[in-house]
Amino acid sequence: MGGHGIVAVCPGCGHHEFHYQSCGNRNCPRCGHHKVTEWLKKRQQEMLPVNYFMATFTLPHEYNNLFRKSPAQMANVLFGAVSESLKEFGLSKLHGTIGFMMVYQSWCRNGDFHPHVHCLIPGGALSKNEEYWLWPAKRDFLFPEKPLSRLFRGKFNALIKDLPEARAIPKSAWFKEYVVDVECVGDSMSSFKYLAAYTQRGFIGNDRIENYDGQNVTFRYTDSRTETIKRRTVTALEFMELYLQHVMPKGFQRIRYKGFWGIAARKKLVSARKILDSVCPFAARRTMEQFDCSVEYRCPRCKTIMTLQHSRAPPQ
Repeated sequence: MGGHGIVAVCPGCGHHEFHYQSCGNRNCPRCGHHKVTEWLKKRQQEMLPVNYFMATFTLPHEYNNLFRKSPAQMANVLFGAVSESLKEFGLSKLHGTIGFMMVYQSWCRNGDFHPHVHCLIPGGALSKNEEYWLWPAKRDFLFPEKPLSRLFRGKFNALIKDLPEARAIPKSAWFKEYVVDVECVGDSMSSFKYLAAYTQRGFIGNDRIENYDGQNVTFRYTDSRTETIKRRTVTALEFMELYLQHVMPKGFQRIRYKGFWGIAARKKLVSARKILDSVCPFAARRTMEQFDCSVEYRCPRCKTIMTLQHSRAPPQ
């Protein structure tokens, strides 16, 4: 991508390192930090002074082969089922239009194939006449999980029942309890930061690859159940297969915005922001505006924030 890049210099110990220009590919394990930062800045401007909720929709593992054979088609079906379920619940439980962002993810933390969708939902809904903000009965509770999961199961099964490939799915899978988790994540930008890497980057970054001895690759991950650091070692060929199974077809949109957060409904988002700005205390708005989305490089030796300057790449 040319010889230009960034030189990061530590003002404390003098350590310096060169960061090459990004290749721009969203599957690159090294690039994407700048895009993540830009995406966070846009989301910061859209934040509402309410609690946010993270909803995760997961399918039984019997559907994995279907997603491997037709990744884009099945991901679009999954998006459709999730979107329709949330819209319906928004109307029935909050009596208004909710907004939400959906992010498709096909991996577990250890790299195994596990298609699911993360949704970020502001806590509340916009009234039909767009004059009021409709709060949930409890500020830290949005939707009951079991009824939502069963609605989601019905929507998803209805969308795939006529697909020829669906005949290979065991009948028992159609009646399983699909897992839907809805959790209050507060009113900060932390939930946006959690999703940011999934919107612009692939399954793993170079910073998690610890060793390659010419035959085997070792990388670390955080176990989702115990929150402890674990390591996985696979052959180079297995690592390539592990990584490439998560590469989506060119042009596929991994992130979707719906409800009043949708691209065609931005006027409703503006209306929601004006309503909430008039009823929420100034302190809450100020807390959000002060969140820092800037990129920082920290010295690997003394952890000091490094200064940045543009430069040409050193000779090879």
